[in-house]
Amino acid sequence: MTAGIAITGGADGFGKVIRIRGVGTNSYVPAIRPAVGIFIDDIPLGAPESAYNNMADIERIEILKGPQATLFGKEVSSGAISLFTRRPDTQLMDAYVEGNFGNLGKQEFRLGGNLPLGDHFGLRASVYNNQSDGSITNISYNNKRMGDVEATGYRLRLLWEASDNFSAILGYEDHDVEVYGTNSLAQEHGDLYTIWEQSVLGISDPAQSKLDIIDPYSRKNSHSAPNGLRNSLTKIWSLNMNWEINDNWSITSVTSDQEWSNLTPGDDGSGFVNSAGQRVYDTADTSVGPYKLNDFYQDAATDTTTQELRVNWEDGDWSSVFGAFYAQTDTISYVPFSNLLGAFGPNLIIKAAGLSDLREDISEWALFSHNIYSIREGLDLTFGARYSNVEKESLKGQMLGVGPLADLNSPFVPATLWADNIPKQKDSWDEISGTVKLTYWLNDEISIYGGWDRGFKAGGHNVCKGDLPEADCPPPFASEIADNFEIGMKSRLFDNSLVFNTALFYQSYDDYQVDIQDEEGIGNSVQNAAKVKIQGIEAEFQWLATDQLRIDGNLSYVDARWDEYADAECLRPQYQAIACTQNPNGSFTQDLGGQRLNYTSPWTGNVNATYSGDFGNGIGWYVRGEVAFRDDRLFFPDLDPDVRDGSYTLLNASAGISAADGTWDVIFWAKNLADEEYLINAERNRDQSNPNFGGTPYEGYRVTAGDERTYGVTLKYRFNES
Repeated sequence: MTAGIAITGGADGFGKVIRIRGVGTNSYVPAIRPAVGIFIDDIPLGAPESAYNNMADIERIEILKGPQATLFGKEVSSGAISLFTRRPDTQLMDAYVEGNFGNLGKQEFRLGGNLPLGDHFGLRASVYNNQSDGSITNISYNNKRMGDVEATGYRLRLLWEASDNFSAILGYEDHDVEVYGTNSLAQEHGDLYTIWEQSVLGISDPAQSKLDIIDPYSRKNSHSAPNGLRNSLTKIWSLNMNWEINDNWSITSVTSDQEWSNLTPGDDGSGFVNSAGQRVYDTADTSVGPYKLNDFYQDAATDTTTQELRVNWEDGDWSSVFGAFYAQTDTISYVPFSNLLGAFGPNLIIKAAGLSDLREDISEWALFSHNIYSIREGLDLTFGARYSNVEKESLKGQMLGVGPLADLNSPFVPATLWADNIPKQKDSWDEISGTVKLTYWLNDEISIYGGWDRGFKAGGHNVCKGDLPEADCPPPFASEIADNFEIGMKSRLFDNSLVFNTALFYQSYDDYQVDIQDEEGIGNSVQNAAKVKIQGIEAEFQWLATDQLRIDGNLSYVDARWDEYADAECLRPQYQAIACTQNPNGSFTQDLGGQRLNYTSPWTGNVNATYSGDFGNGIGWYVRGEVAFRDDRLFFPDLDPDVRDGSYTLLNASAGISAADGTWDVIFWAKNLADEEYLINAERNRDQSNPNFGGTPYEGYRVTAGDERTYGVTLKYRFNES
């Protein structure tokens, strides 16, 4: 856990929530690009979900907080996470094998190494297979275990050192991740479940009801139609070239072609051949509960091509980067669905089937420059500017009476008249952003800095709906503009035995983009909150207390609030009734000005201690303890008080031994030693009725619990180093 950063969600990256200093977005929301960018070897990932694959052979991870406009080809408005893999070598031959084994069926195998191929070539490769058992038993689905994960993949990087001045690395990686079922559990059921029991099943005795609420920490759930085997596939080609023209000039080129896909079917035998002769997948349920109310499956894909070119110049007191960036991203989210609206007895069940078909082509280009000028000894000025242009062409429609599941309409639902002609939405957004910072060295050990950064996240299109002859397409939502003002100190004290860094920051977001689950059908929509303001303080330290004892930690306080959000939607009907007012257009809204952002924890921090030594025969040993704290948080953007998680503290520990020559390690580890109970996610349960078909609508919600206590052993061996 790093202070000020929260990463939660699925094991395959699908549905990840990443936030830096309180700001971020779910990783897969088709209408909105993430505020936090993820990079691998300088490649901006078009689908952030693909980052959670091969974490083997990673040399280092860098986290930059706040808007980043001039350091990367791809601009990000909240922060960046950069992963760097080990570079191939033309001289060194090495290899490693690693196994990680633990409870819950954890078995992870990794193999990799470097092979010189003559004087000018080197090949680095890594391969892995990770397996783990789910910890959740589904009592409504034959007590089947949920959450099993298997991931297999490899990465290849071929280095060509044509000369002392030119090198190129051709890369390819391929990942296949399979996740079975869902870990979420309903903590409140909507009125559709009551209608189903009473009107369809004829259950009136509460003792016979299956709608009891299960403790989310019991490691059980009740889901009549969970996701089947969700399969994520990732393929990435890359080419990194660097040409050092002379002592002052160099050119860097980074090219990538990326493919990511995810299929989410069901696993209950509900597949069929429809009236059009199509073979339809088994369907899962958009709600979580003991009865199957709704049907859906999802087929999603993202294809991205990127090209970045940087010209680097350095001469004495001045260094500059001049860059150009281009990206083409094509996204598809194809979701047939059939939603229960209500029921008037077992022979009159009202269901509306349809199709959510979202397709978007995104073209973006940018010119940027990043410069550092040494005004005098100990005083540096950093400044840069960027022009970004983003064009989006979208075909996004949610239609009824059409699609592979149209046969599930009950009774007949007329087809949307414009279903074969989804309106095209095409718009572009541009912005000038940049950075200005001043760094002053008080002495050789302490520097202070202050500066401003601006980031930009383009606007976009929501989904067209409606049953009129022409579709109702909402107007585009606006771009999000982020400004960050920050002052801080970095220091290395007491003969470098203590590293201490701290920062004070103030961030403002204009037209902050909020993703909200749609009231109708399936999916999410995006609306703009007028302003968000964030202020806080961060501190981190590393202290070599003795030759054997190292203590490190960090602490963050983030006060993230809606500054202006007068027309914030209220989501669940029961919350609308107590906290919101109804507008003339029928929607329920509230003023969230001054309230905390969802998914933000004011205080986060951790402290770790490592004590090491050797046994006298050269074999080294160490023990390490970790304490991590996270403050409470609300999950829903309307700040529904029923859906929150309290503060919690996690304890982790490890102990290991290693060979004197560094060839092997044995590490025993344990995470969440105290078996702390905490939540990592919450969602609306999509189980409310339509008021036109009887009933008083109210909606439940579901949560996902954090990992229970895990423990195991890691074995590493390195060989053939030369």
